[in-house]
Amino acid sequence: MFYVLLAHHSPETCPTSHAKTRELLLRMAPEIPGIAGKAGVSIVAGPFVNREHTVVMIVEAERPESVDRFLVESRIPQWNRVHILPSLRMEEVMDEVREAAPLF
Repeated sequence: MFYVLLAHHSPETCPTSHAKTRELLLRMAPEIPGIAGKAGVSIVAGPFVNREHTVVMIVEAERPESVDRFLVESRIPQWNRVHILPSLRMEEVMDEVREAAPLF
């Protein structure tokens, strides 16, 4: 299963303005790929960052608990509010649409 991770933080906790968050990010960022692998998570895309104080990452994992473990060990939720969106490839959704009975 794929998961789209959307992590939002405030300008006050942004690593560009908050010294402790900056220190944490600089220490943890190089470890993110290893933390993901140990948790059973594969990073498909990202992390991408933007001026909206949002981090976007697409990951793949067999179990949602693996994604949770990855987040906790990477410490991303300590300075972000994280939304986890379980997602499917478009091809998988198209199969579901073909098989589903129309509502109207």
